[in-house]
Amino acid sequence: MPSRPEKTTTRPATPEPLLRRLLRELQQRWLAAADSPAVRTDPDRETTETGQSTPVPAAADNRRQPRVPLKNTSVHVTDGCLCTPALIDNISPSGICLCNLPEQLYRSASQLTVFSNDNPGLPVLHIEPRWQRTDWGGKTIGAVILNGSDSWRLFFVHAASQAET
Repeated sequence: MPSRPEKTTTRPATPEPLLRRLLRELQQRWLAAADSPAVRTDPDRETTETGQSTPVPAAADNRRQPRVPLKNTSVHVTDGCLCTPALIDNISPSGICLCNLPEQLYRSASQLTVFSNDNPGLPVLHIEPRWQRTDWGGKTIGAVILNGSDSWRLFFVHAASQAET
């Protein structure tokens, strides 16, 4: 008796979530912008004022993700003892740069909490500082976001779309 061919069923492709599509589109636009002639052609070399090409130190720009600058976005930052206002300089999908912080903040804390009373779209963030710079305007820190959630990614996509216009 001839055997019957097996019946296979395929699941219809489910639509990709909106947030994932937006992030992918942003990444493609940033990559396209990075390929423009205005950007250095050799990322491992830097041109000086005299026109000479010199190697860039490895730690000079270790950013893996594009940054979105934010203007006039204030937050509160606490290390568990001190709570102070700060400004967000720029954000990425997994990081944040805060400026105008007092020198006393996080001398011994390994984790900070960032929150906003004014912006309901900005979730409470737990961050781990990776670098700091102190100048006359106060301390500026760069930090990785420890609790990146869907609401943070949505805030990032919204900020990125506002920055493009």
